[in-house]
Amino acid sequence: MKRCAWLLLLLLPALPAASDDKKDDKKKDDKKAKEAQAVVVDPVKDAEAKIAAGDVDGAIAALDPVAATNGAAALKLGQLRETKGELDLAIDAYKAASATLSGAAKGEALGRMAVAQDARGMSEAAATADAAIAADPGGVWPTIAAARRKVQEGKPDEAIALAQKAAAAGGGAAATTELAHAQEAKGDIAAAEASYRQAIAADPKALAPVIGLATVLRKSGRAAEAEPMLAKVIEASPGAVPAYKEMARVKIAQNRAQDAVADANLAAAMAENDPEAKALLTEVKAASALQALGAGQVDLAVSELTQLRDANPESAAVRLALAKAQVARRDVPGAIAELKKATELDPKNAEAQYQLGNTLLRMKGDPAGSVPPFQQAAALEPGNAQYAASLGTALVAAQQFGPAIDVLTKLTSQPDYKKPDGFVALGAAYVQAKRYKEAVPVLEKATTLAPDNADAWASLGWAYFGLKDAAKFKETAGKARTLGYKEPNLLDYLKKIEGGMTIK
Repeated sequence: MKRCAWLLLLLLPALPAASDDKKDDKKKDDKKAKEAQAVVVDPVKDAEAKIAAGDVDGAIAALDPVAATNGAAALKLGQLRETKGELDLAIDAYKAASATLSGAAKGEALGRMAVAQDARGMSEAAATADAAIAADPGGVWPTIAAARRKVQEGKPDEAIALAQKAAAAGGGAAATTELAHAQEAKGDIAAAEASYRQAIAADPKALAPVIGLATVLRKSGRAAEAEPMLAKVIEASPGAVPAYKEMARVKIAQNRAQDAVADANLAAAMAENDPEAKALLTEVKAASALQALGAGQVDLAVSELTQLRDANPESAAVRLALAKAQVARRDVPGAIAELKKATELDPKNAEAQYQLGNTLLRMKGDPAGSVPPFQQAAALEPGNAQYAASLGTALVAAQQFGPAIDVLTKLTSQPDYKKPDGFVALGAAYVQAKRYKEAVPVLEKATTLAPDNADAWASLGWAYFGLKDAAKFKETAGKARTLGYKEPNLLDYLKKIEGGMTIK
């Protein structure tokens, strides 16, 4: 017993020492934890450092794990996803950001999300734009989102004013891109092209202005210029659905519908529930069927497009393609019926409006009936010289000389307008309005641009006839006759005046 007590006494001094060691270890662990916390890097700053080093994927990897709880990280993540063309993932990131941010930052997240949703064809875009404005009234991104909404509402002038306001407030390339989008919606293709180019110069890595520029190049008949731009976007950002959609349209514009199939399929596969992508698949099928016309297979084209129309009765693109095939088969009533339905389904389809006017004027001989659709086409695309010239021609044929002169004078006054059609039509309007002196310089310009145009020489002959200048009449009307002009009234007067008759 004494021995046990003695051993216990020996051990007791050691117990406090062991307890002290544990306390020291805990202090060390706490110190290490605090030191570890002290060196945690702000994920946004970490991402920005990686971006500066060219490691965008690394930046995304750094932001992704914290985006659900860190609003600033989520906002940055959304922007990076957009640069890669990953709109769906960008929208998710912006949604997470808006859930945790407030004030101007929340307005930016919602504004960016609204624009991305609109680009993806989502109906929620309008409500998101409203939420952005409510979060930060007058903020740059809410203003950009509001401009985008005005475009969707068919109010391009209001959209332009809002985009200009955003640009003045420091909106940079994004605001300039939205300005271009609004100008494009208004039909001012030249202004839109300039704005898109300005946005690209300000932010060469942004995808939206490049895709927008490709669109306006296609609309102005320069699809071949657009294709390499889009190819670079797709190579750099394989997830950029809008680039695939525009690439398909660019190839259709170059009569390469078969080449467009792959792009349209990829867009539809990547953009789940995107109505535009689904409609594009049908549009590509219609363009492919229409190519049979080039091989002289008119009946085949009509048959395939009729089946496609029956399967997609709400597709304006299919009805437009079918109408073109019916025109080739000289089925004028059928073409007119399809074109009228196409313009009902899509009143903003400028080509459908133009084709309706052209069919009514050229094939049915109804100039008065052709004027309204030509007016619609010209209003939708004010920069389209062909639409304006056709409208002027229809107005002349409908004997609406005053409006015709207004439309054609505006067209031919453009410094870069060099086509003879507008000058011929304007000259004819002046002649029929008995404004012969004004007709002469216009028609002389027409004959300079198109020296083999018999109609231009004939109209110039009538202008000199109205001015009672027999020598000039014989010269110009004689030139028309040499070029094969057949209208008997002019030729009868020419024969009489060559025989010595005086112009009274």
